[in-house]
Amino acid sequence: MAAIERKIPGTFSKVPGGYAQQTGPNTQIFIPDMCASSFIPETGELNGYAPDYEAMEAAKAPAAVADKPGVYAYYYETQHAPTGCDFSAELAYYGKHYFLRPLHDGLPKLHGRGITYDEKDGSYTVTKRAYEQIKAQYKISLEMCFD
Repeated sequence: MAAIERKIPGTFSKVPGGYAQQTGPNTQIFIPDMCASSFIPETGELNGYAPDYEAMEAAKAPAAVADKPGVYAYYYETQHAPTGCDFSAELAYYGKHYFLRPLHDGLPKLHGRGITYDEKDGSYTVTKRAYEQIKAQYKISLEMCFD
């Protein structure tokens, strides 16, 4: 992970193990030594290391382009969401059904056994069996988690 040096706002003083800034009568901000890159004792100016978010975002894998029906699964932390998908899918907590959300206008209404439309959310609740049929006809993006 790349880090860049940034000024930490405020006036700090050196304390054992790091640097502290008093923010209230009973409150202080503590920055450990390993997070500080430079300290000027005369002014209390502290520079620290911060993640380079732009570089981390650029290092992600490029977005996949959905060109045929199926499921395009991705991890948010390592990849960009696929482009060109019709629905986004999310597996329900107990794994018995999926939630589908349309990603663009102009899609035909889904209907049939195992498919329920929620007017308030604008989403569908579909059983696993119905999902198998839907993913054969539409391009679906599925965000997954590492855990």
